[in-house]
Amino acid sequence: MEYFSEGTGLFTWTIALVLISSGIYTGLRYSRMKDYSGQAIIPLIMIVFSLVLWAVTLDFPTEDAGPALIPRLWIFWLILLSTVLLFFCFTGKIDKDPKRGRIGFLGIGVGLIVAYYFAIEHLGYFISSFLFLAVTMYMLSYRKPITILLVGTGWVLFSYLVFYKLLYIQLPLGFIEDFI
Repeated sequence: MEYFSEGTGLFTWTIALVLISSGIYTGLRYSRMKDYSGQAIIPLIMIVFSLVLWAVTLDFPTEDAGPALIPRLWIFWLILLSTVLLFFCFTGKIDKDPKRGRIGFLGIGVGLIVAYYFAIEHLGYFISSFLFLAVTMYMLSYRKPITILLVGTGWVLFSYLVFYKLLYIQLPLGFIEDFI
């Protein structure tokens, strides 16, 4: 199985997963469930992405609480929840695809994610996560500042307590590290 964790094996695994998910999406797109095909894109991408990352973790040392544990735990939940979303798509238990919206809105969202990625190094995980959540919620037309503040603060506290204190995962601190 370690063949699929790097190089040609990982490339082959990725191509196979992309082809399989493209086939599933195409089958859905041209079936009687075509009104739900847009809802199936993200779960399919998340499953492919998760399975590729799972293959990468095959090279990680496997101990009781080793480096492979947390990524595989996240991968398990991503696959499980994405599969549930796909099930809802195939059974029609979710809303039909909305009409096309503003494509610029998507560009702004991608830009925010890229900015968040680079901000983590300089501002640290906690500050950049709070800012990312606040800006994203506001951008998505949520205008209750108290709720935005509570959600952002709640996530930062949860991340700090669970990842930093409980699991001892070193999160990037950014410029705060100089003051600690």
